[in-house]
Amino acid sequence: MIEELIGCIQSAIDAARLDPEFIQASAALPCTIRLAVGRDRDAVMLDLVGSKSSSLLLLSAEPETWSCFTNARPPVGFHSFTAAVRDPNRLKVQGEGLQVAQSLHALERFFEILRGQIVEKTPVPSVPAIECITGHYARLDAGSNNSLPVYYERAGNRNNPPLVMLHTAGADSRQYHHILSDPDMLAMWDMYAFDMPAHGKTMPASGSLWQSYRLDKQTYSFISHAFITSVVKSPAVILGCSMGAAMALYLGKLHPADIAGIVALEAPYQAKGRKTPHLEHPQINQAAHNPSYVRGLMSPTSPLHQRRAAAWVYSQGGFQVYSGDLAFYSEEFDAEVDLKGLDATSKPVYLLTGAYDYSATPADSKRVAELIPGAHFIEMPDLGHFPMIENPDALLAYLKPVMRQLRSRMQQ
Repeated sequence: MIEELIGCIQSAIDAARLDPEFIQASAALPCTIRLAVGRDRDAVMLDLVGSKSSSLLLLSAEPETWSCFTNARPPVGFHSFTAAVRDPNRLKVQGEGLQVAQSLHALERFFEILRGQIVEKTPVPSVPAIECITGHYARLDAGSNNSLPVYYERAGNRNNPPLVMLHTAGADSRQYHHILSDPDMLAMWDMYAFDMPAHGKTMPASGSLWQSYRLDKQTYSFISHAFITSVVKSPAVILGCSMGAAMALYLGKLHPADIAGIVALEAPYQAKGRKTPHLEHPQINQAAHNPSYVRGLMSPTSPLHQRRAAAWVYSQGGFQVYSGDLAFYSEEFDAEVDLKGLDATSKPVYLLTGAYDYSATPADSKRVAELIPGAHFIEMPDLGHFPMIENPDALLAYLKPVMRQLRSRMQQ
């Protein structure tokens, strides 16, 4: 049995050394990466990445754990390097934290290869029919004769009720292209997705370029509400994911007259610990590390090309933007405090969360739902933290019935 497992892991190592992405991710790493199958003196050692440096990263786990890593559909907690390493009894890593962060892209890609995501199992589908999406710039009313330019995308029937979508920390409205171009959603809604300042096609404030960026609750809620009042100009349903889910719920409490309903994907309760120094460390390539940091939050069953697309959006994030967004998501937002008084008996509130999300777990989102009288919670067993881009077809199977129910409730 152990020989078969060792052979399986060695085959994954051999495949990694031929994998174009892994080759780029592991090039010039300042350490050797070694795998230990077992944790005693009889552990079998396998080199994943060699180096002339004397530095060593050693990943140790029991054979039963390595076997879970090689499963095409591993259990929750065994589905990525960053998920596994959260429990040192599951996967122990010996080495410098800086070198772990520098190796994160290679390690996350290897864990995909371990479970067989080497090439696409099915042909990569074409990009969504985004021709229906139009891009615009608008100036939001910032008060005192000031205005704030933002970029947004729009699709759907303008005679339908408006649906405004809020992207995740460090990302932009491209995450919602599959929803914006879905025929059923186009028929039901007038859809908007905007880029927060310093994200996507919305520039930072001119006085803050290449300076410290930190998103706070007051600024985030002000901009989101200003978009509704300045661009949409009528009460809207808010659909947000991750930090966008937190803000969607907070807006429902803060501006009930302007929020017609809420759909929160991957809503956090208190997401402590997501903000780390490595996200903006000068010796770490943010364009490689930060996408890998979020890649570990995705479902192992999500198609490889979609996982890569979700990570690619993060590779294009601005200087300190992801880390700065986590100041709100991970350090400031507290559902128990910030959502006190939100009531779903007067307007529909739905929370949907993927089982493979360890940042905002299903248990966390369920706790959030329990704080809100009348809220509905749905667990999505096959999804992770970025359902609208990592596996949009799977999300839409959950989302469209919710959106039909929501419209029906709005019409009552």
